[in-house]
Amino acid sequence: MKGQLRHKVVYRSLQFLLKPFITWKFNYRFERSKPLDHPAFILSNHVTNWDPLLVGLGFPKMMYYVASDHLFRLGWLSSILRFLVAPIPRIKSTADRQTVAAIFRLIKEGHNICIFPEGNITFSGETGELHGTTARLIKRTGAALVTYRMEGGYLTEPRWSRFPRRGVMYGYPVKVYLPDEIKAMSEEELMKRIEEDLYTNAYEEQKRRPTAFRGKKLAENLETALYLCPSCNQIGRLKSRDNVLACSCGLELQYTEYGYLKSTNQNKPPFTTVLEWVRWQAGRIRKLADEYRNYPEDRSIVSDENQTLWEIQKAKASRLLGRGRLQLFRDRLAFQSTDGRAFAFPLSQISDIAIHGQRTLIFTTTSREYYELKSSAPRSALKYYELFKALTGQHNIYDKQGN
Repeated sequence: MKGQLRHKVVYRSLQFLLKPFITWKFNYRFERSKPLDHPAFILSNHVTNWDPLLVGLGFPKMMYYVASDHLFRLGWLSSILRFLVAPIPRIKSTADRQTVAAIFRLIKEGHNICIFPEGNITFSGETGELHGTTARLIKRTGAALVTYRMEGGYLTEPRWSRFPRRGVMYGYPVKVYLPDEIKAMSEEELMKRIEEDLYTNAYEEQKRRPTAFRGKKLAENLETALYLCPSCNQIGRLKSRDNVLACSCGLELQYTEYGYLKSTNQNKPPFTTVLEWVRWQAGRIRKLADEYRNYPEDRSIVSDENQTLWEIQKAKASRLLGRGRLQLFRDRLAFQSTDGRAFAFPLSQISDIAIHGQRTLIFTTTSREYYELKSSAPRSALKYYELFKALTGQHNIYDKQGN
């Protein structure tokens, strides 16, 4: 109880102290949700790294956040976070029973829980696929539900970007579902409601309310999201500089303050939005998978230098295994360290894969080992994720069109 009192004091203090800075930094306009008599889940779409603070301003009652496991491997900073706000750790690439147990306990004690059910910040500007067990978890706890929508965040701080930009952000509650209402719905009905409430599309928002998002070097690091050139169909040749994304084949596009892509010459751009491009490349990679499966065993599909491989203990520590080259083959993910050591992970033994931040690749093995692959330079983790899903015939959460 003493710890929970501390968490409440910290929560209210942070709301008071950070509100002026947050609202100024993001030009953020928000609506508060009315307090409920029931413990509740707060669900929001995920658009920036600042979302927990942005959403928190809209809820006067303290809530506990489900947070990515990496926050618990930051040494003394993690200890401070645990002491002040006690976030609930979750590994992105796994379904975690301990996380669920912690949520049940806190709901039973009368607390609110905040979850970003996408589990990922959008790369494309469109709300991603929500975690499939979200509705089941809510129904089983008997808690209430508040859905909260964030708009303008993607163009303010694109996941792929090097620098933020300034436009306008909005946050507001969409709907409140009381326990009796939730009980009367099936899991499928509740999940559909949640998906509808949280769905946003940055480019549809721009059509309704055109807004300039001004900043510096607007296109830099865009190749971490857009890795497949629609002109030459080659992977890894796209490079960004200042406001321009270009390929060695001659394609050159400018990223504008309104978030659109336009050609730097008289040619028509292959796509005018990042969303269109992300959708296309996800589908294209799935079609190319048959070709990649026929590659010789020693021919890599993609590779990157200056990578680091880490072995992870959940919410505890990271151990550096090596620095060197990362390669993806038709049947394995391989890492060659500069000190001569080699690591190979058969695709058949990788149980799940995910992306943290802009370019950290996370994967777990069937033997419950947990690894991270990081890059010191702009490198697309998305290409490894989508190639893995295509080669193994698994569902790709970024391929929403399925074409």
